Amino acid sequence: MHSIFTPSHLRRLPGPLAALILASCASTDPTSDINAAARLATSHTGSPATTSWQHDVDVPSSAWDGTAPLTREAAIAVAIANNPKLRMSLAHIAQYRADVAQATVLPNPSVAFGIGLAIDGMTGAPALVQGIQALTWLWRRPHHIAQAEAQLRQAVLSTVSDTVQLAAAVELGHADVLCIQSFLDYDTQNQSITQETHRLITRRHEVGEAAELDIDRAQVDVDQARLNVIATRKRLTKAKLALLNQLGWPGHDTSWTASGAMTASRPIDSTPEALLEIAARQRLELAVKEAGIRAQIANLDLAETKRLPEVNFTLRWQRNFGDRKAIAPGAQITIPILDNGDPAIAQAAATLHHARMEWLDTANLVVLQVRDAIVGWNLSDQQAALSRDSLVPAASSALARSQAAYDQGVIPLTTLLMAQQQHIAAERTLVAQQLDVVKALIDLRTAVGGTFETLPPSTWATLDEQGDAS
Repeated sequence: MHSIFTPSHLRRLPGPLAALILASCASTDPTSDINAAARLATSHTGSPATTSWQHDVDVPSSAWDGTAPLTREAAIAVAIANNPKLRMSLAHIAQYRADVAQATVLPNPSVAFGIGLAIDGMTGAPALVQGIQALTWLWRRPHHIAQAEAQLRQAVLSTVSDTVQLAAAVELGHADVLCIQSFLDYDTQNQSITQETHRLITRRHEVGEAAELDIDRAQVDVDQARLNVIATRKRLTKAKLALLNQLGWPGHDTSWTASGAMTASRPIDSTPEALLEIAARQRLELAVKEAGIRAQIANLDLAETKRLPEVNFTLRWQRNFGDRKAIAPGAQITIPILDNGDPAIAQAAATLHHARMEWLDTANLVVLQVRDAIVGWNLSDQQAALSRDSLVPAASSALARSQAAYDQGVIPLTTLLMAQQQHIAAERTLVAQQLDVVKALIDLRTAVGGTFETLPPSTWATLDEQGDAS
């Protein structure tokens, strides 16, 4: 595994978030936590998540009216605002914020009452009032709070990670729609070419210059071209529906078109070392796993308190048959003799080890994903470059020469039409390869954490600003 993947790098990420939590641990209001997640998500995706999460998920995003050409930026904004699965992550933040508040609350005291009835003829009746307050909470409280804070940190970072993953999926879906729209244009052009070929061969057959077999072959080409158009339209509709579902608008019609260039941002430094360094610092899944380790450390510390006695403070007021009254403070102590906490400690230690192995497995997976994405991008880029610099120019040159030869009467129309089809096929191949490049770049960007930019320390430091808000 690459040496830069160490927990010390990742502690830089959630550290300010820990300060945020410590400064507001008694509040049940998750607004500051959600705003912190929104700012971090915005830095990774470029889409303003803060405004998107301020309205109800059922309110359609104003980023797109549903009819105008859909840009990549608008698609991501709508998805962040209206995707219900992402809002589920926000609900988890509220849940764990409440757990942090609960961890700071003193257990409720217990009050016991009792009154006696004389059965031996004596006058008077005994009475008893006793209050009980658990004190074990005092030394368990820091561990409960630490565990709840780590789980809240996990929820915030998981939400940001989900946002990054959603933005990447939407960008891929949008690029797919752009690609299929181009395919439909090329298939429509090819259909026109086959129809023109069929018309000319039919006319030649009428004057005895073409056989019946030539007409049959031309008809096969026409029918195949029509089938290709229908298949591409079907594929385009399905791609639009898939994108609409990611946007949270699955019931919307598909009469819109996607707009924009089919491109994706490229890394400034594309060396594996530089990209792995970015991933080590900014890949959110790693920070989520580290937060899980922190939660399990707190859980182990909490389990070790089972070796300490359970202590309850009592304050009792009582009256006997002689009507004498007394106040009796005291304590109840449960001594850990039969259950000394060893099983709970062993279980917590095993869970902590499992969490650490999960982090290590995730770190290994990140290294694999980054390196695999680099290979995929480089090879896809080479293919697209070859088609752009050689295949398409050669097909364009062949088409131009065929057009000139046809105009001079040197070649028949069928040869010209074949050259046109080859040119369309070359253009179609280039579009498909450009889509592969876009997908590879999006995969690479996602693998390093959602952005190729090295985010400044202020990105994390601004999380402290919400510390007193809640």
